[in-house]
Amino acid sequence: MLKKWYNGYNFAGSESQSVYNPFDILLFIDGDYQYQSYWFETATPTFLVKMIESNRYFIPSLENLTVGEDVLKTFDVDNMPVESLLFQTGYLTIKKITTIGTQYAYVLTYPNLEVKASLNGALASIASNLMVKNQHLTLIAKALQNNEFQHLQRIFNSHFSSIPNDWYRNNNIGQYEGFYASIIAFLSH
Repeated sequence: MLKKWYNGYNFAGSESQSVYNPFDILLFIDGDYQYQSYWFETATPTFLVKMIESNRYFIPSLENLTVGEDVLKTFDVDNMPVESLLFQTGYLTIKKITTIGTQYAYVLTYPNLEVKASLNGALASIASNLMVKNQHLTLIAKALQNNEFQHLQRIFNSHFSSIPNDWYRNNNIGQYEGFYASIIAFLSH
């Protein structure tokens, strides 16, 4: 369980060379061995969330994202790709090294459960408020644990029916379908 929560940072592309987050481990021990999002709670990723939202980034692609090495080497803050920023800030890590043609490429993913759950929870704030998000998560977890798939369908229908049908008039959400897929991806985590 400790490995699932806090291990997974990888800078060489080899699973055997992944490392634990030392900050998490120290706070885990100090916190009576309670699994919590220690590292994530040290800073709010407001800038990242806004950047992902403004770029209409398709959130499910963060799970298995292939990028060229030029993306990871970008340091121009004014023109930094979302993928590069997520990698450089520790929200994504190298899963494996591959090639695209003759160029090196990197498959990125979440380093561990803490980062995946916490980042997806922060991204859910785009579509919902904290109380509604937590209510839906509780209902979804109970429905899944009890194999109540009809109830699960009602939860999803309820969530989507709560989105105003003319929401696109006040913003550009109607221009991309990825937002709705991202909500489903979030709710499934």
